[in-house]
Amino acid sequence: MSHISHYTVLTIPESEGKGVSLKASVHGQPPESGRFLLFPGRLSLRIKQLLPLPGSDEVILELKGLSRAKLNRGNVLIPEETGATEGRKALVLWKKKISSVDSMSLKLRDTANLISPDSVNCREGDKAVILSSRVPFLQIPGQIYTLEGNGKTGECLLLMSEPWTMDELKKMKARISKISNFPGEEAVISMNLRVRGAVALPPHLLDKEFDGSVKLAGWVLMSRVYDKAVATVDKRCRAEEGLCEEDLPGLLNLPARLCREVCDLLISEGKIIRKKGYLFNHCDDHRAFLSPMSRMWLDSLEEAGSEGLPLKETFKMGSRLEAMEKRGLIRVFDTFVVEEQAFRKQADSLLAKLPRGAVFELSNLKGLTDLSRSRLLLFLDALEKEGKVICNEDHQRYVAEPEREPSEP
Repeated sequence: MSHISHYTVLTIPESEGKGVSLKASVHGQPPESGRFLLFPGRLSLRIKQLLPLPGSDEVILELKGLSRAKLNRGNVLIPEETGATEGRKALVLWKKKISSVDSMSLKLRDTANLISPDSVNCREGDKAVILSSRVPFLQIPGQIYTLEGNGKTGECLLLMSEPWTMDELKKMKARISKISNFPGEEAVISMNLRVRGAVALPPHLLDKEFDGSVKLAGWVLMSRVYDKAVATVDKRCRAEEGLCEEDLPGLLNLPARLCREVCDLLISEGKIIRKKGYLFNHCDDHRAFLSPMSRMWLDSLEEAGSEGLPLKETFKMGSRLEAMEKRGLIRVFDTFVVEEQAFRKQADSLLAKLPRGAVFELSNLKGLTDLSRSRLLLFLDALEKEGKVICNEDHQRYVAEPEREPSEP
């Protein structure tokens, strides 16, 4: 089994500010930056920067994504890729059995300072048994845990962590009943892979191969699970309203972090696009994936030209309106809606008339465009979001100069 490299919080900042800086002790060789999980609580955060303190095993960590109120002295920061989780129950295999387990302390044998509260209990059983606690405890499949209390000491191997389904629990117990030798960490990962379909790979096992599987960004998935996930995402992204990315973990029955990796891969391959938390299929004509009602409405919007339609007349479209906006077919403003190509034509015409090399006021544009003042402001705001117009601290606007490639000497 392997030592779990981590940081332990020693002091916390006295006041809230941008980011959080704290002192921590170093155990093992954890990464100096990247994604971590805070225990207890299993809260996700990022270490932005590490500053070593000379002559000690202590460091200053600058954290992002976590408020000071969530921190306590003694909290542990474990690299996300370790696959650590937290729960009140775990399936374990006795290595050194003890007859009675009641309110005993629990710690990782090879990382002794990772200790859980004195509240661990266990059901009777010869092989695989369920370890339970009144409070959630740190769970890392494949690790040996030591139980101590009441003058007794026992050891067990954590096979599977919460959450699990009854079917998964049954399958794991069936696999354990068939093995004769005590399994190692790699064997436990392999069993979880077969039972659950996907698991996070500890860094030291990244080069290991598992039959019938696919590796993806620190994860290993059964090929059938990966193929099903890709097919499901592809199909759902073709729906008019796309696929809400937050729904993926429940839809695919996979961890949220893994769902994100699957989507990132499909985006890099040019198969899907991500817009405002939704996923859509990548295509040349998004109109083809609209319902007949939406296509008919879009035709009427095109006929309205650059004037568009009042927003109050679009209420019957409901969520379809938002879907068409995310697919890049329309522009929705506070009071009106305009077809994307009509907006683009009008915005490009406005941009061509704006003065270059100097700031400009709205009064400078009088007579240059037939846009009303309110609509002109909305179009300028849209161009600002696109980075084509810049508004400085004094609220003065000017046209952004395009980046030019340096000329050859």
